[in-house]
Amino acid sequence: MKIGDLARNSGLTERMLRHYESLGIIAPDRSSGGTRHYSSQDVEIARLTHRLRELDVPLDTIAAIARERRTHATGEASGLAVGELLEALAQHLAEKAEKSLALHRMVTEASRAVRACRGCQNEPGPATCPDCPMNEAAEQNAVAAMVWQEN
Repeated sequence: MKIGDLARNSGLTERMLRHYESLGIIAPDRSSGGTRHYSSQDVEIARLTHRLRELDVPLDTIAAIARERRTHATGEASGLAVGELLEALAQHLAEKAEKSLALHRMVTEASRAVRACRGCQNEPGPATCPDCPMNEAAEQNAVAAMVWQEN
């Protein structure tokens, strides 16, 4: 497929795909005349790169992983180097996942406290609804505190 097809199939712009290629993340085949030919694997690599970027993985890290194998003469050397890069990426993603799960718990707890307001006829706020479960939730949960703040 050509770059326009790759763009449509990956959901990325041609400009972004060319940038990924310039970094060595995508390495299309070329015809004898120099025309780039992209494969379904290139689509998956482009999508993966986009997902990694959404998780704040730096492009230089992604590019290093994509290029590293090609810089070594033996499988052992390649395996060691690529393994280190992948372990660092796995650690980065684990830290992101841990932070995301902690925030998810906070949002879920705040949502549970807000649901307790269903049917309440008081004006919502710490001063006007002193018995509201949100008062306690706001003391323990930053999301609830953000919702329940007075001003």
